[in-house]
Amino acid sequence: MTRGSAQRALAKLATSLRKSLRLEHSLSELEPDLAAKELIFRPPPLTSEMVATVKLISPQFHLRPTENSRDFWGRNQNGLCWGEYEALEPFLDRLGTPSRVLDLGPGLGRSTIFFKKIRGWETVPFHLYEGSGETTNYTKAGGRFDDSFCGNISALEHTLSYNEIVDFQIFDAPAMGSSLEGLPGEYDFIYSFFAIGFHWAIEHFIDEILAAMTDRALGAFTLHDRYTTLHSSVERLPHRIVEFRTSWPRQRRRRILLLAKSEGVLEGVSPASFGI
Repeated sequence: MTRGSAQRALAKLATSLRKSLRLEHSLSELEPDLAAKELIFRPPPLTSEMVATVKLISPQFHLRPTENSRDFWGRNQNGLCWGEYEALEPFLDRLGTPSRVLDLGPGLGRSTIFFKKIRGWETVPFHLYEGSGETTNYTKAGGRFDDSFCGNISALEHTLSYNEIVDFQIFDAPAMGSSLEGLPGEYDFIYSFFAIGFHWAIEHFIDEILAAMTDRALGAFTLHDRYTTLHSSVERLPHRIVEFRTSWPRQRRRRILLLAKSEGVLEGVSPASFGI
C-alpha cells in the first residue's frame, strides 16, 4: 500500500468512526489547502430542515444544526468547487462567457453559485434541473429512473437567495416527466457534478444532452470510479478526462469527463488524463 492510499484509508476509517458514533465532522477531515480557500460559496445557517436536506442529498455526512457543522459543510462544498475549478479553468477560459448554462442535479446550488461569482457570470442565465423528494434513488454509474433527481427545491432556492444569486431558473424534473427535452433553447456550458456520470451512467442521457448543446458547447460530468469504460455513444464524441482533487476525504482524486460536439473546443489544452 502506498503512502497516499494508506492516508486515504485512515481518513475514510476516521470518518466512518465519526459517523457511527454520530459525532460532528472536524475540519481536520478536509484537504487543508482547499478548506482554506476563499469562501465563494457561503453556507446558509443549518436549520433542522437544511440538515435533513443535506442528509438526503449527501447521506455520507452526519451534520447537526450547529455552527461547527455549518463551517465543515460550507468549507467542504467550497473546497470541492475549487478542486473542480482547478481542472476546468483552462477549458472555461477557452469557452469564454456562455450565453446560457445548464446545471443538471444542482443539489443545493454550490456549483451555480461558484461559477457565477468566480467567472463573473452574474448576469448569465443559469437553468437548474432538479426535483424534490423524500427519498433518493441513488446508484453508482447505474441506470436512469424517473425519480433520479430528488432533492429539495425550496432549500435550493433558499441557498441561492442567501448567496444573492440572480438570473437563474429552476426546472422541476418530475413535472417535466424527467426528460431534458422540455428545457428551453440550447446551452454553451452543461455540467452535472456527482449526478449524471456519477450516480447514473451518462449514456442514458447523452442524446438529450447533445440536443441541448450548442455547436461550441462544453459539457462536464463527474465520473464514478465504477465507470471504467466509456460507452460507444460517448466515446465517439470529442472528449477529455481530467482529474481533480476533492476536499473530503483528504488525499482523494476523482475524474471529470469533458464532452464537446467539436474537437476545437478541447484542442490546445493538455489535461491530466488517466486510465479509463
